[in-house]
Amino acid sequence: MLFFLAFFTIYLTMHVFTWYRFCSQLFISPRPAKFGYIVCVFLAITPVLAHLLPISWPQGIVYLFWQLTFTWLAVIFYLFMFQLTIFLIQTILWPFIKSIWPAISPWAARFTILACLIVVGYGFVEASRPPKLLQYEFESTKITRDLRIVFLSDLHLGVQKSSTRLKNLIGLIESQDPDIIIFGGDVVNDHLEWLEDEAMQLRNLGAPFGKYGVLGNHEFYPGIKKSMDLFRQSEIIILDNEKEYLDDLNLTLAGVSDPTPYPSPREHQEEVTLRLLRNIDEDRYNLLVSHRPWGFEHAVRAGVDLHLAGHTHNGQIFPFRYFVQLQFEYIYGLYELCESRLIVTSGAGSWGPPVRVMAPSEIVVIDIIVTQKDENRYPEPAP
Repeated sequence: MLFFLAFFTIYLTMHVFTWYRFCSQLFISPRPAKFGYIVCVFLAITPVLAHLLPISWPQGIVYLFWQLTFTWLAVIFYLFMFQLTIFLIQTILWPFIKSIWPAISPWAARFTILACLIVVGYGFVEASRPPKLLQYEFESTKITRDLRIVFLSDLHLGVQKSSTRLKNLIGLIESQDPDIIIFGGDVVNDHLEWLEDEAMQLRNLGAPFGKYGVLGNHEFYPGIKKSMDLFRQSEIIILDNEKEYLDDLNLTLAGVSDPTPYPSPREHQEEVTLRLLRNIDEDRYNLLVSHRPWGFEHAVRAGVDLHLAGHTHNGQIFPFRYFVQLQFEYIYGLYELCESRLIVTSGAGSWGPPVRVMAPSEIVVIDIIVTQKDENRYPEPAP
């Protein structure tokens, strides 16, 4: 409840400030200005209204409302950011521009609108593009054969994400000929009752050593039972704070569920990670999957070879990545510590606004190549 109150307060403040600035810049008279503030209140509650629309309504109407609501979220964010920037510049330069401000303020408003449309339009196109392929190759003496892993996270399947887009994504995954497919959480987002076709597509996606996943925070919001039912339909094995032993590969796969239900999420996830990794066999290739990129230091000390995570979206909308960094020290890409590696993906979909700015979607392809132990790395000294 506190989260929704905080979100509404911040979201309403963004609307009110932005509208106040436009009224000032365009010399809007009091009567339409007051009406504009009423519209601001309505727009600020539309994300809540979107979640309250009855499931019995036609899917097309719900889709349109969601699409408009969350596209507007991106629009108001950039209108607010541009207006805030102009306000700060105006404040600093006010002694020098006071006399000419009435003449240039309408142009500031026009610039704000134009710049916002350009950025959001670019972000809409970027989010609509197929995910890029991000490829890594690592060597290991532990596994029994060369192994190709496809890792993807944050699909956020729901009313906004079309079946066609998932079909194209699956085609991209299959073209990589993976040995194992791993889902890093937030596969679903909303309206799971409408995802029968998507569940069937995921069911038909195959890999020789299986499909595995972990729970993300968005699996909890529509109801964990509904999410687990969809995973069962999709034949994705969910590792709910447990390990799977793939003996043919000499690989241990450990999965940590998202700590959303707990009051201290990071502390809980790190406790679970410690417990799960206790006494793991370092002669096996140990692969840890978690939705949030927490617990890497514990994974390093436990002897984990590779840790996979998502959740951050690499910010999704610039400059959000800098706010995300306040909570997560590992936000995107490859990190290496001692003999362990962490890969944080930007995700294969988008959350909220169907927009990505300077944070394209992706799937990660990881090739683990077998190497022989070098028994003569440290030869005996000559007599």
